[in-house]
Amino acid sequence: HQTKKWDPTRQDRIHMGKTRDVVERFYDRFGADDLDGAFACFAPECIAVGLSGPLDNSAHHAAAFALKKAMPDCHMELVRILEMDDEIYVTGRFKGTHTGDLYTPLGPVAASGKELDLLFVDYFRVANEKIVECEVVRDRLGMLMQLGAVPQN
Repeated sequence: HQTKKWDPTRQDRIHMGKTRDVVERFYDRFGADDLDGAFACFAPECIAVGLSGPLDNSAHHAAAFALKKAMPDCHMELVRILEMDDEIYVTGRFKGTHTGDLYTPLGPVAASGKELDLLFVDYFRVANEKIVECEVVRDRLGMLMQLGAVPQN
């Protein structure tokens, strides 16, 4: 992510509040099992950056679909939102019930029936009412521990 200097004449600048509207629509659609609606919030050129590296929209969508398959009731509860012009940071809780196999970089985790409650942090930049930059941070070790895939001491 490159830091951008304030430029009030930028053509893609949006009014405060619209950035939040776009991002909240993404979370709302994801929680409502409308992945197509959720990913309609992203610009075609958006690359999501996470712990596994960059994902284009189709790979990001596939990862979300796999997560929904493993935890059909999963959703994100927003705790804090910090909006600055066209950028927004969100912290929250990712929650769901692990009723299907979850495929991870360490291999599959068989359905456990356990409840997941995981802290997350997301960053978005919005231009022309579409998400053009996205960074996601999830506590994968915490997730694996909560699901019983990694022993807890």
